[in-house]
Amino acid sequence: SFLLASAEYRFPIYSIVGGAVFADFGSDLGSGNAVLGSPGPVRGLPGSGFGFGLGIRVRSPFGTIRAGYGINDQGEGRFQFGFGEKF
Repeated sequence: SFLLASAEYRFPIYSIVGGAVFADFGSDLGSGNAVLGSPGPVRGLPGSGFGFGLGIRVRSPFGTIRAGYGINDQGEGRFQFGFGEKF
């Protein structure tokens, strides 16, 4: 079992371009060792964590193009690029 929560605030910047501020939280609710192979502990990952970041959204004829940068609770950052809406 696990718990996942996400929140995102979107705002217009200019014409087809928008911004987003987001936060995410996840927990394995203490079930990490019950998963076959114990992937979390084996990879040195905690049973819960959170992250936050900023993103940009561009509405194109092919759908929304997303780019964002997030930082987790251990101070590690990651850039993400994708298509379509997350929600």
